[in-house]
Amino acid sequence: MTASISVLLPLRSATPFLGPALASLQAQAFDGWRGVLCPVGEAASALAARVAAADPRFCVGPAGASEVAALALAADGIDSEYLCVLDPDDALAPAALAGLHATLAWRPDAGMAYSRHVLMDAGGRVLGPGPLCELPYSPEALLLDWMTGPLRLLRTAAYRRAGGYTDAHPDAIDYDLCLRLSEICAVVHVPQPLYLRRIHAAAPEVARWAEGIEARYAAFVAAVRRRGLDAHYDTALQVDSWHILQPLPAQ
Repeated sequence: MTASISVLLPLRSATPFLGPALASLQAQAFDGWRGVLCPVGEAASALAARVAAADPRFCVGPAGASEVAALALAADGIDSEYLCVLDPDDALAPAALAGLHATLAWRPDAGMAYSRHVLMDAGGRVLGPGPLCELPYSPEALLLDWMTGPLRLLRTAAYRRAGGYTDAHPDAIDYDLCLRLSEICAVVHVPQPLYLRRIHAAAPEVARWAEGIEARYAAFVAAVRRRGLDAHYDTALQVDSWHILQPLPAQ
């Protein structure tokens, strides 16, 4: 029987928090899921094989040279109605998949549902609510603030219609995908905090902080052009990483 939700887990060379991440998935109240382990590089394939051997609910996807390649390859091969990504540094709340699945079942016009999240440190101590997740969503607001992360449940059909994961902006693959999804389907916000995002020195968003800012800005500029807004607005990036969209001077 095909699982309703494919949960993609990118496995990098260093995965010190993989155990808690897997345990949080195995403890889900919603049991119609299948874990797809996405090795980043051949070295991670052996780890993926050990995880899959220990729990038949997991399978191993093709190894990719980068995280975006591994995720894209895995997503190409799934046949579930929904997909989401669980970073191996992070953890799901027990009701995460159930809550997001129920939301998309209630909203057949929506292609993505996302929840609030909380931040935790390397030791698992909760630091507080995630930034930006309290902001109201709209396709226009998403241009200026990335409020749709990090837990998102996508309809697989919407993911593929939007073009899926690409390497156009390697340090902003999720933001880029969210922007493209916002242009083709409705997006629903689940107000409960259903995800724990772990912040530590080796986390990609910390280790590649500057690269992430530049990549998100490039994805923003690409979205402005796709939407035809560049005919009326100029773009800029402030030092504190705010995206600016301002009217062009009168001709």
